[in-house]
Amino acid sequence: MQTGLPDLRSKRFCIFGLQGSGKSYLARRLLQSDPAHFVYDVMHEHAGCNRYLATHRQYTPEAVAELDLLVRRVVIGSGKVRLFVLDEASRYCPNRRPLPDSIAELNDLQRHYDIALGFIARRPVQLSTDLVELAHYLFIFTLRGKNDLLYLDSLASGLADAVAGLEKYHFVVVYPQRRFSVCKPIS
Repeated sequence: MQTGLPDLRSKRFCIFGLQGSGKSYLARRLLQSDPAHFVYDVMHEHAGCNRYLATHRQYTPEAVAELDLLVRRVVIGSGKVRLFVLDEASRYCPNRRPLPDSIAELNDLQRHYDIALGFIARRPVQLSTDLVELAHYLFIFTLRGKNDLLYLDSLASGLADAVAGLEKYHFVVVYPQRRFSVCKPIS
């Protein structure tokens, strides 16, 4: 069982888990590790972080426009952000829907912008497969949904069993080679 977190500089990552499993705590730790961070704070729960409080909280043309404008002006345009996290990402980047233009650009070019790019969602099956399957790292807390577990096993053999058997606040890290390890809660 591991306790350290991987180096996420210029990497893409996703954090998944049920409500109360530890997603926000892990995200806070990751955000605090880089002073040049910025979080798109949908549920207004990242006080103390460099954040934008989203006005539109569901996948609508207005929500996509708001996100695209913010990403283009602040995340890409300023050149100062080194870690960008989109909380409640499945609300803006749902599976089987086109990605917002700015997120598609970041997902394709984030290493050229030298930005670490993170997405937080409860369920991997609800988030765009482009984001999940191209992520360098996956951090997965407790999940129980049959479809989520089937999807996890399609990403790495045995991953569903590892996730289904997690103790409270423990999580699995899936590495770029799609091997994985169970990690203790972060203190």
